[in-house]
Amino acid sequence: MGFPIPNLQGFTYYKLCLSLCLIIGIHFQSYGQITLEKQAEELTHYLDTWYNKETGLWETTSWWNAANILTALTNNARLTNDPTFKFTIADVFHKTKEFEVAATDEKSAWVCKDYINDFYDDEGWWALAWLDAWEFTGEQKYLDMANIIFDDITTGWSDQGGLYWKKGLDFRGSISNGLTMTLATRLHLAGTETVNGKSALLWATTIWDWMIDSQLLDANGNIQDGIRFENGQESIKENIYTYNQGVVLTGLVNLYKITGNVHYLESAHSLVKATLENLTNNGLVLVEKICEPDQCNPDAKQFKGIFMRHLMYLNDHSPRETYKAFILKNVKALWEKAMENGTKAPGVVWDKPSEANAATVSSALDAFNAALSLQE
Repeated sequence: MGFPIPNLQGFTYYKLCLSLCLIIGIHFQSYGQITLEKQAEELTHYLDTWYNKETGLWETTSWWNAANILTALTNNARLTNDPTFKFTIADVFHKTKEFEVAATDEKSAWVCKDYINDFYDDEGWWALAWLDAWEFTGEQKYLDMANIIFDDITTGWSDQGGLYWKKGLDFRGSISNGLTMTLATRLHLAGTETVNGKSALLWATTIWDWMIDSQLLDANGNIQDGIRFENGQESIKENIYTYNQGVVLTGLVNLYKITGNVHYLESAHSLVKATLENLTNNGLVLVEKICEPDQCNPDAKQFKGIFMRHLMYLNDHSPRETYKAFILKNVKALWEKAMENGTKAPGVVWDKPSEANAATVSSALDAFNAALSLQE
């Protein structure tokens, strides 16, 4: 289909180009000519195209990723003052709180109710998503759901200490523990009291103390992936991922707010320092070093956004110029290089084009949300 050619009389070349750009929807190509809000909006548009209105999930990615996509979009709606997103939140809630899971080679088809499944970290991501939904909308049903999920997660506490990652598997993952620590602090602030024998606050402090005592932090200040039990012995799985570095930051900030103990806040800043030193490239762009550029599994493609989301929370409560510069540098790399000035969806690599899906786009949206938070 062709476009009509406007009458050139009285037009400058610039006006002609501008007219054509408006007709066919081409975006201005240089960073700074389009606001952060509009740049982030490009990412929400991509996510809209993947949203499945029948399932309440996002195509191209999996169950736990959907919870993080919802979180990123809810944060964006909050930061851009978009009350209409509450209808999408309600749609997701209605369609996913009781969800039929297809059969696999290992398990027959079953119905997942109230987000309770085989993985404690999956459950935690949904609980955090519903806490964000509650804070954004004020609707009690979302807070109630977060509490239902938290109750199940805490049944996964090991006799040796630490929460299991998967039901029936002897692996205590840093992500299941760090995520639940943050969840517990947020529920404490929301008014949750005793759950499976401990207050929400005691769950948080117990989990963090266990992570420290178990030497999950390595000599560089990075959180290692977890503790496994094999051949009658415990050993630490040493892999370092950005989401383990990030997910505890909100919990540590909250523990500082609740207790006044500066150790928690110092620990958060130390984790960010380690991340910027060890998990960035020469341009100070965040990198999932264990798998980038082309070896990241579908889960790992969302990890960096989780780090940026919780860095945003830390910077909101204990700001540093280093964090501001880091956030803006990463957003600039995403827009100019990974997205080629808004013409492509971003993949897992943030400073050059790579294959995109809903997980990578929501991860980038987390980074843009962090940049938007700087404007508040």
